[in-house]
Formats: sequence, structure tokens, C-alpha cells
Amino acid sequence: MQHNTDFAVRYLTTDPVPIRDIIGSLQAVETILGETTKLLPELIPGLQIQKVDIRVREISQNSPLRELFAIGLFVAFQKQLEAEVPQVITDATGVIIPDRFDTIVTVLAMIVVFYGASALKDFVVGRGNEGSAKVQLDALIAELASDLGVSERTIRDRLEARYGEKTLWKRLINGTSRFFAPSKHQDSAAVEVNGRQISQDVVREVPAEYLVEDISDERPARTFENVEIELHAQDRDHTGRGWAAIVNAVSGQRLKMKLMDEVSANELWRKDKIVGDVTVLFDRIGSDLVPREVHLHRVRSGS
Repeated sequence: MQHNTDFAVRYLTTDPVPIRDIIGSLQAVETILGETTKLLPELIPGLQIQKVDIRVREISQNSPLRELFAIGLFVAFQKQLEAEVPQVITDATGVIIPDRFDTIVTVLAMIVVFYGASALKDFVVGRGNEGSAKVQLDALIAELASDLGVSERTIRDRLEARYGEKTLWKRLINGTSRFFAPSKHQDSAAVEVNGRQISQDVVREVPAEYLVEDISDERPARTFENVEIELHAQDRDHTGRGWAAIVNAVSGQRLKMKLMDEVSANELWRKDKIVGDVTVLFDRIGSDLVPREVHLHRVRSGS
């Protein structure tokens, strides 16, 4: 049988979103929905997804940015396991209950987003205080477990098993980074997924735009684009010493900053805040990465 459902993403942005961010977010949602449909059969005994058709139905560039997707799922149930399919999904005849199934798709998609955000944060800044994003992930897993009649541990085990594979892990965190890019570039604007809001505070916790190009690269350095930088020490006569900054997208910690060849000290003199591109160097302490130094490559704006 075929089941159709809508998937709407609304970025509560105030300014027009650059085309590259729109393209990136469309690709990200395609990745997230693809992962969602692959996880569904692992969590619902008896469910088979034979084909998936994901199409963009509408894009509205008027602020806020809105993207509407149409998902066609061609599903079947294994006869020997039909009795195990949760009643929240099917009625006595085995027919899908649309509203309830759509809710499960939405919740699982948001779990994929937040699991990716957690993995991205661990990769960029190391394990530490998980914050409100972790709280929201836990709440979504609890909700899905209740709907499906499975344990939370079962859901976590499926996620860990799937994304323990490095290629899929890389795809997930890159998709998460692209998903949040339209918001991150506009003061971490809130996002709505099928009417469920991801608040500005939660979006702020997701590391700034970062893509993993080489998953074998274990060097403790990460590059961030278009991030806010607070200047806390300045030395107009030197570029390699006397500078300090806080990059809130990475840490609230004051860090030594070095100006790279592309940046002039005169661009920064007497400014309190700038927006720019940086590389952050980390020290590896146990399993954690602790930021230690900022290299500023480009100044985009400042005040």
C-alpha cells in the first residue's frame, strides 16, 4: 500500500536566506528523511518499506523560509509479524492510521536531527555538558518509545548501531550541519518541523556550520565559518600575540587568538565584536577536545 505524508520545515528567519543555504537545507532534509525511512523498519516489527519517494512540493523564500516536502511510502507488513505491529499505527484490518503514523515519522525525523546534532557537538568540541538539545533528544526518544511500545534502550541501540558505521555517521552530521545553516546564519533563528518548534536556545547549542571532509582526520583542529567573535585583547603592532577572543559557537572560554596573513590588525582595532571565519585548535584531554587557540582567517563584518 502507499501512504502519503507531508513534512514541513519552517525557519523563523527575518532576512532572505542565501541560495546556497536553501540548497543545503533541502539536501539535509532529504538525508534526514532517508535515514528516518531506513530506521522505521528496524523499530517496527513487521513493517517493510518497499520504496520511498521524496519530493519538494513548495519553497517559500518570503521570510520566514518555508520548505514543504511530500513523502510517498510504499509499505507492506510481513504476515507472520502483523500481530506485533503497534496498534497506534494500524487498525484491526492492518490499515495504517494516517495521523498517528505521520506523528511517528515526524518524531523519528526529529530524533535523527538531534542525534546528529549531539554527534556533531561531540566531534567539534568534545563531550561535556549536553544542555537543552540533549534534553529534547531524550524527550523525543521517550515519546517514540511510548508510541511504539518499545524501550528507550531499544531505540538508542538502533541509533548507535547504525551510526557506529563511519560513512553513515559522516553523512548524518554533515546533514545536521546543513539543516541548521539557514538558522545559524541569522542569529540561530528557531526552526519548526511539522509545527514542532526547535527553540533559538537549542539552535544556539548546535556548533556553527562545519562539514566533515575527511573522517580519518584526527587532528585537533576545526574550522568554523561566519561566526561571532568577541574581542577581549588587542595588540595593533602584532598579529601573532597579544590578541584574545571568545567564539561562542565553540566555547564561552577566552582563548588566545592569532591573526592569519589574510587579516590586518587595523581591521579589528577598537572593535568589540566581529563576524568571521576561524580555525580553532584543540588539546585532546582523554576523550575530550578542549579549545586552546583561535586562528582568524577572514573578517566578514564588525562593530
